[in-house]
Parts: sequence; C-alpha cells; structure tokens
Amino acid sequence: MIILICLVNTVLQNMNKYFIGLMTGTSADALDGCIVSFDKKFELIEAQSLELEDSYKTDYEWSIKNGYKTIEESKTLAELEKILNKKSVELVSNLIKKANLNISDISYIGFSGQTVFHTNNKSYQIGDPSLLANESRIKVISDFRNFDIKNGGIGAPLIPVFHKYLYSENDKKKLVFNIGGIANGTFLNNEEISLASDVGPGNCLLDLVSKKEFNTPFDSNGEEASKGKINIELLDRLLNESNQMQYPRADDKKDYYKIFNDSFLEIDKNSLLRTLSEFTAAKIKDFYVFCDKPDEVIFHGGGTKNLFLMDLIRSTLNTSIKTTDNEISSKYVEAAGFAYLAYLKKGEMFEIK
Repeated sequence: MIILICLVNTVLQNMNKYFIGLMTGTSADALDGCIVSFDKKFELIEAQSLELEDSYKTDYEWSIKNGYKTIEESKTLAELEKILNKKSVELVSNLIKKANLNISDISYIGFSGQTVFHTNNKSYQIGDPSLLANESRIKVISDFRNFDIKNGGIGAPLIPVFHKYLYSENDKKKLVFNIGGIANGTFLNNEEISLASDVGPGNCLLDLVSKKEFNTPFDSNGEEASKGKINIELLDRLLNESNQMQYPRADDKKDYYKIFNDSFLEIDKNSLLRTLSEFTAAKIKDFYVFCDKPDEVIFHGGGTKNLFLMDLIRSTLNTSIKTTDNEISSKYVEAAGFAYLAYLKKGEMFEIK
C-alpha cells in the first residue's frame, strides 16, 4: 500500500501542470503571453508581451479593409503570418526561461492566432499552430473560433468561460467587459453565463483616427480626446447606425469601418476622438442596461489604459467600476483565457511531428 501511494504521488508530481496562452487581438499592437496553473484555482506564473511593429498593424488593417482572409489570397498576409510565427516561438521560449521551467513542464500552448475575418459561420486567423508545436516541441491547441462554431457557438467572444471561472459567485450578478479593438461583455448571473456578446467598437475606431490624424498608434491616456467636444450630430448618427445590432453577436472590425466615413475627418480631430470615445462608452452602457445594471462591473483589456475613456464609462454607467488587476493584470487576461481554453481542450489539437 505504501509503495502504491508513493507511485501515485510520483505520477502526480510529474504531471505537466502549466499552460501557456498566446494572444494577439484586433488592436494588433502586441503579442501577449503568459504561463499559468489551474491547480489552485488560478495562478499566474509568468507573463511577457512582445511589441508588434507599426508596419504589422498597418498591413493588418489594410488586409482587413480589402477583405483578404487567407495567406493564399495575399502575400501581405503571408508575410504577417511569418512575423507572428517567429514572435510566437520567441515568446514561448522567453516565458519558459523566465519561469525557470522546462518544455516538459508545459501541458499545452493555447494559441489564438490573429483574426483577419470573422462571421458567425466561419473564422479566419493567421499564425501556424503546427509550426509552433514543432518549433517549441509542445502540443498546441488552436483554431478556437471555428471549434466553437462547429459546436453550436458563434466563435466570439471566447473569453467569457474564463470570466466565469474567475468571477462567478452564487447569488451575485456581475458584468465583465473586455475593451480591445472590439469591446465585449459577459453577464454572470449567479454561477452561470447569462449572456456573452460583442457590444461595440472598443478601441478600433479610436486607433484608426489616432493613426490617420495624429500619426500615433493610439491616443495615450485619451489626452487628445479630452481636448475635444462632443459632435452631437455625429454621435447620433453612429448610435442610429449601430442600434440594429442585436445580442448575442460576434462583431468584425469591418462592421465598424463600414460605419466610419472619411467625411468624419473633416471634423476637428480632437472632437472626433472625443465623439468616438463617447460612442464606445454608450455601446458599453447599452449592454449594461440590457443586463439590468448588475452591481459589480469589471474591466480588462487595452482600453483600460485609456484613462479618459474609463472616466467616461464610469460617468456614463453612473456606478463604481474596477479592473481585473487584483487577480491578473488586465493586459494578460485574454492570454490567460486562451491558456484556460487549452486546459479545457476547447480547440483543435496540433501535435508535434
């Protein structure tokens, strides 16, 4: 009996208990990665982010606007995939070294890829999970969006299941928002996901104007937006054109680029940013009201670093809000979420060859 117990303990100690999550979102400004463990609910072991060059984002945006979906259709997408593959292999290596772990300690890599086109029926990403598995010598789980669609979902948002894991509580109603290129929300009612949906443009239109008008990838802290005034006519137009979008849904950046018109650029550039910030805040409020104004509202994602935007949201919702930073830096929630999806095996497996 003692020998058997010792053998079981040895097996348990040798089990791979760590998972890596890699994520690059529609903002296309960085590749975020982390190593996590789910042995004791949740533990962040290590995290790192690798910046993507401005040219990557510019070419990515160009590809989206021109409707390219695959590397076979576009040499530009093929080059972007090479960059993403190289960065992904580098980041996995960096994380393992920083955590003082071995390859054998990692169960799976959850790899999001870079979404270039998404509908409720089909999703397209660049990034080669087979190459990542072979280069890292770690099994990769990926193609999460199409896996979700095959199993009756709409492929986005995917992180609500991780929101539930971190935040659901009996007799509590909570809203968790992610503000990336697209904003999405998860309504947690007791211990279940009552509703999960994309809700609005997040940062994508703000970043578009920042690049066009200020030649910067984003409006740092919302400083330029804070100098502007609300253009009521434009705000009403944006709200009217987006009001027909129902929940639950999976948005594509093109949905909002279609709303955006180059004639908008004739407006004072600071006021344009201010109005687009109000638009983002208003779409978040719509979902908050739709979910009967839960008492606890939590945010993560790149948009949380836009202090002016967060102040607008706080004022628009007229309630207290917080970020995920007490549990995990808001920057790495989605990367950790993809590690969790790998833990649950909610994607396609890519073996080492």
